[in-house]
Amino acid sequence: MQIFEGVTLVLVDLALLVYLIEKVSGFVRERRKISRLVNHHPEMLGVNPDEDGLFVFESDDRLKDFVLQNNEPGTDEPFYVQDEDLDED
Repeated sequence: MQIFEGVTLVLVDLALLVYLIEKVSGFVRERRKISRLVNHHPEMLGVNPDEDGLFVFESDDRLKDFVLQNNEPGTDEPFYVQDEDLDED
């Protein structure tokens, strides 16, 4: 009977150890992901990507269809500002 209790305690300890290792490794991976995402920029300190919507671009279905199914290439021309637009200030 003591053998069964000993084996049970060893198995419970092993299960607890595996659970704790998974939790710690998940926490470390999440922290590394966040630090790589915000890239240690000073202006990004305190930003949590899960809570802040800075990293998510939301669009409707029409825009997704237009972007994903657009097979016509665009023009590769620079954007020029007319002189009249600059003088309006």
